[in-house]
Amino acid sequence: MLMLLLIGVLSVLFYFKVIKVNKYWEEKGVPYIKPLPIFGNMISNVFQRKSFTDLVHDMYKAYPNERYVGIFQFTTPTLLVRDLELLKKITVKDFDVFPDHRMFASSASDPIASKNLFNLKAGNGWQDMRATLSPAFTSSKMRAMFVLMDECADQFIKHFKKQNGVIPLELKDTFTRFTNDVIGTTAFGVTCDSLKDRNNDFYEMGKELTAFRGLQLLKFVGFIFSPTLMGLLNIKIFSERVTDFFKSLVNQTLKIRTEQGIVRPDMIHLLMEAKNGRLKFENQNNVIDTGFAVVEESELGKTKRQRMEITDDDITAQALIFFFAGFDAGSSLMCYICYELARNPDIQEKLYREIIEACNKKMTYEAVLGMKYLDCVVSETLRKWPLGPFLDRVSVKPFTIEPERPGEKPLHLEAGSTIWVPVMGIHRDPNHYPDPEKFDPERFNDENKKNIKPFSYLPFGTGPRNCIGSRFALLESKLIVVRILQDFEIVPVDKTPDRIIFSASNLNPLPDGGFWVGFKQRST
Repeated sequence: MLMLLLIGVLSVLFYFKVIKVNKYWEEKGVPYIKPLPIFGNMISNVFQRKSFTDLVHDMYKAYPNERYVGIFQFTTPTLLVRDLELLKKITVKDFDVFPDHRMFASSASDPIASKNLFNLKAGNGWQDMRATLSPAFTSSKMRAMFVLMDECADQFIKHFKKQNGVIPLELKDTFTRFTNDVIGTTAFGVTCDSLKDRNNDFYEMGKELTAFRGLQLLKFVGFIFSPTLMGLLNIKIFSERVTDFFKSLVNQTLKIRTEQGIVRPDMIHLLMEAKNGRLKFENQNNVIDTGFAVVEESELGKTKRQRMEITDDDITAQALIFFFAGFDAGSSLMCYICYELARNPDIQEKLYREIIEACNKKMTYEAVLGMKYLDCVVSETLRKWPLGPFLDRVSVKPFTIEPERPGEKPLHLEAGSTIWVPVMGIHRDPNHYPDPEKFDPERFNDENKKNIKPFSYLPFGTGPRNCIGSRFALLESKLIVVRILQDFEIVPVDKTPDRIIFSASNLNPLPDGGFWVGFKQRST
């Protein structure tokens, strides 16, 4: 009898959680991509037949005439939003309805990861933390960090100037070493030379932190499938080894600086200032900004909040997510810039001429950010190769999407509904960008950039939950590209791919074979 009862309960759970959920969008009258039980629309990525980026892009193209499409993240119904006005409504106008990301960590199972800005919920400290941290990422703070970045760039260039001929390089490995050194000095006050000391602890921890292959990829898929289950199993996003390393590093740094009164223009100092209530949002009118792709801080981020108590764990959590984003995403942007310059020598030559004219004397923050064509090149790279294929939002209260086209009816979404914004699809849509596969920096020149449709360009997200580190990523990327082109020509080598094919075994939008180019030293 007990066995029959158990079978009955499991059958009911299976029906509602696996079978009935797949009819969710059909019952709401939403065009949707037919799912499979349990796997939803994710099976081709789970079994590594298609990259995650290509999967999201294909979802975008499945219903080209619809404003939105129903998809399934495993057993989670998700609305893929294609319409730019609806996108604006969800991410900006009705931000109070859709303020959160999908949670990947709970405070009970993962106390460090749960405290980072990305994971925090709007009703549980996100707004206070955003307002506390946003002054650390203004243009004036980036200008103060520029000297530290340039020291790393100088170290990078000197390493390769010792070599002769065309130097074949795999860019992802090369640039993660550069971003590791930049983040080490600008965030943690740690000096590294990862091109020389290739296995230093800081770099090894960065690789482990951002490795989305094998077991780490399966673990991430588990968090997408059920964060609750992963929490119950006490599985953490970041390994204890990595978390303990950074926690120890931050605690030691805080202790030494407090005892010895050390002041350094880096992220740890800014977070210490925030902890002491001395970090305030500053007027940026007199400081040059980092370019077209930078996202402006919303009024929520500028609004003075009731002073929140920041613990050492809070500082560790923000430093850890900053390292995570900078180590991987920043280096990927540099890879794609250099790959496109190698494949387009005419664009590289035009950029080189601008650099020589702008930096013929001294490398300065103003000189780097004053280069208009450099900004066009970086902006177009982010258009063609966005670092994240989608944005996500989760609602905290019911919401209705009103009909606008023939055949549509009101779509009522419950609290807790998940939204995806397919960035790669929007950026590669010929309705927004003619000939989207072509690398054309002139899309972003002074004459043409005003024609770019609002909310069709989303490299760092949009709305109050945009990427807080966009200025940092743009500044370090522009700086290293300028320093490379001053001394080297970037040329194709035998391993340089004619086209990029995203890896199906790596969650990040990267090719399996790597980014191979050559650095050819310029004659003096």
